[in-house]
Amino acid sequence: MTDKPANPILKSHRRPDVETTVVAVDNVRFGDGSYPVIAGPVAVESEKQITQIAETATHAGASVLRAGTFRNESSPYEFSGLGQEGLWMLEKAGHDAGLPTMTEVQEPRQAELVADHVSILEIGPDQMQNFVLLRAAGATQRPIVLHRGPSATVDEWLMSAEYILNEGNDQVVLCERGSRGFDPRTTDTIDISAVPVVQRMSHLPVIIDPAPAQSGEDILAPLALAGRSVGADGLIIAVHPDPGASRAGNGSQLGLEEFAHLMERLGIPTLRDEIDRIDRDLIKLVARRLHSSVEIAMIKVAKGLEMRSPDREAELIDEARDDAASLGVDPGYVEALMNVVLDHSRAAQQRAVDGER
Repeated sequence: MTDKPANPILKSHRRPDVETTVVAVDNVRFGDGSYPVIAGPVAVESEKQITQIAETATHAGASVLRAGTFRNESSPYEFSGLGQEGLWMLEKAGHDAGLPTMTEVQEPRQAELVADHVSILEIGPDQMQNFVLLRAAGATQRPIVLHRGPSATVDEWLMSAEYILNEGNDQVVLCERGSRGFDPRTTDTIDISAVPVVQRMSHLPVIIDPAPAQSGEDILAPLALAGRSVGADGLIIAVHPDPGASRAGNGSQLGLEEFAHLMERLGIPTLRDEIDRIDRDLIKLVARRLHSSVEIAMIKVAKGLEMRSPDREAELIDEARDDAASLGVDPGYVEALMNVVLDHSRAAQQRAVDGER
């Protein structure tokens, strides 16, 4: 009689030695404490439509442009998407707007094609336990947003994530988007409590999608704010220039003005403005430091001293690492920044000295 093999360590579960995984998509981060907003229509309907939404999303402060391209509807007579043509339209609109893009993958054979044209693959709620699709999507090594199925438990949701992680792809974002209920007014109710529960159980970031609530800003806005208040790592919002005339969706898409208003309520434009100001201040500080380092180099040359002081540079890096740790920033990240600053300072010093000779 042989012993049963020990249960494998589940890769999606949180362990004492594992921090929250930060999923990086271009300059967007899920899981680092920010609240990226993924916005776009339920489906790409035309180049004009997706371009208009992309422009609005950018100005309002959205981080990712999302739209359906390949679609499977409950009825064969409903709009099934533009397929590859819609995929190319989404890719172009995102490129022109400077936004990463995301679309849903419906079949395993679509995974590689979609991965060639968008930044993030999306696994919808009805496909949460399509294990062949999960493996194919994971194998692309693209970031993946995995929706919770309408009747799935948290354990089933995390086990589905295991299929992606087992392909060596740890860039997984979990999306809570509603559990099926009994009241037609609150069907597919967002389980806000699932956010902290999953964050306690798993190292994967968790975002919410309140679209199944089937309503306008009066319902979606409180849910979006609630998600942020419980610590969600981001938000998906469906947006359309004319929701009433949309060819797809359940009536929960916001108009462009409603979306802009929601973003203001979330404080997203304000945060973006603050980041822009910080970036400008950083550039000014780097310029001041560069000018000062050149002046120091000229003084050293005039006095016959060596320009470079390796001990001093090592001391600066050690101090920067200590400051980073005390502020909750990765010391390795700050050390890499300091090395870039020092490299450029040395190059500027050398150019200044050579120009004097």
